[in-house]
Amino acid sequence: MTMTPEKQDDVIIRFAGVHKAFGKRQVLAGLDLDIHRGETFCIMGPSGCGKSVTLRHVIGLLKQDAGTVEVDGHDMATIPRKELVALRSRMGYVFQEAALLNWLTAGANVALPLRETTKFTEAEIEQKVREKLELVRVPDAYEKLPSELSGGMKKRVGLARALITDPEIILYDEPTAGLDPEISSSINHTIRELADRLHVTGLVVTHHIGCIKIVGDRVGLLDGGTLNYISTPAEFLASKEPRLVRFLGDRLD
Repeated sequence: MTMTPEKQDDVIIRFAGVHKAFGKRQVLAGLDLDIHRGETFCIMGPSGCGKSVTLRHVIGLLKQDAGTVEVDGHDMATIPRKELVALRSRMGYVFQEAALLNWLTAGANVALPLRETTKFTEAEIEQKVREKLELVRVPDAYEKLPSELSGGMKKRVGLARALITDPEIILYDEPTAGLDPEISSSINHTIRELADRLHVTGLVVTHHIGCIKIVGDRVGLLDGGTLNYISTPAEFLASKEPRLVRFLGDRLD
């Protein structure tokens, strides 16, 4: 995605000098990041570097020790509870392990956010759920339990659940973790198509090169608590920076 001057000024997620520690373990140490409305930003980094911690700050599950986290102009450290609930309704979250409830069908899993936060009738909910399952290419999953779904299908159902409230922002926590290369590629292309079609803002944390190649508009390396080497995926992967070369190594999907 090419950034016009207007787009560059249209920041929907902002981290400014963000620090976060758990006990003596410093995870974020001055993280700076601006994500522009409608772009998909990917964060790569070694295990335990704070990628998922970053996502949890965006959705308000964690509060920083210092610095500022803003989402669409809201300070996530001071936002009132009522406004936080409203803001979260504009976000979708795709969990690393899909996080489907095993005792509910795929359709019921996708319907949960609507049943909890809206007054739609059951007929309206079913229609919306079926539309979203169709959108992510698993229309036949509606009546199936998670145990009857493949890993790739579970990911797609989780994506449908994230989309069910028509969010403006989607947070992806390792969307292709545990999937084989062919299924991973299919999921990545679906994420890219949804971004292009729905114009949502995406923040993706991943360690898969194939993911950033397909879904990312920009990418950065989270290392030592800060985000470095922010660039397009092509520039990122072609970089000769020693730290980046060491991290990328020969990792392949």
